[in-house]
Amino acid sequence: MHSDPESAPGALAPRSATQLAESRLTLTGGAGLFDHSDRDAIKPSAGHLAGILGVIVTVGIAVGLVSMNPSFASGKAGGTATQMGAPVAAGGAGLEPGTPAAEGAQIIATKPCVGCHTIPGIPGATGQVGPNLAGVASRTKIAGGAVDNTGPDDLKKWILNPAALKPGTLMPNVGLTDDEATKIVAFLETLK
Repeated sequence: MHSDPESAPGALAPRSATQLAESRLTLTGGAGLFDHSDRDAIKPSAGHLAGILGVIVTVGIAVGLVSMNPSFASGKAGGTATQMGAPVAAGGAGLEPGTPAAEGAQIIATKPCVGCHTIPGIPGATGQVGPNLAGVASRTKIAGGAVDNTGPDDLKKWILNPAALKPGTLMPNVGLTDDEATKIVAFLETLK
């Protein structure tokens, strides 16, 4: 009778279940592949620990930076007096129909102003790019403090041609007519 020769031990040599259990080799990744993580230079647990430590350090740095920021300590992180107005309950409320201020409120609601500014009394005017216009009439400076605001004429000059008063401003010239600007300013003057 002829029998097959006994196979030499090697990676593909058959092994019994007890041999595998005794050697604690875990099969991973397919047939014939063994887990060699016990011989890796960096243990998987060290990678997990490094990740957790990285998150803790990042949070610590963020907390430190926020606590050192003078804007948060002084309570001015939301803006300065020239950018933020006093809250107005229902700005523009009580405008008499047909007045220039009431017409200005209607005009400003149709212009791009509402996309950049929060404007009390104007539905949908909740923009965050430019300053909140609540209290704009009582501010002595506008345009981030760059432009005097001594009365309606200053506001009108500003909204008609912002770049002429503050070169490089992000506020665009929206192409208002003189009449539209006059009525919008009449409305803005109610926001004290």
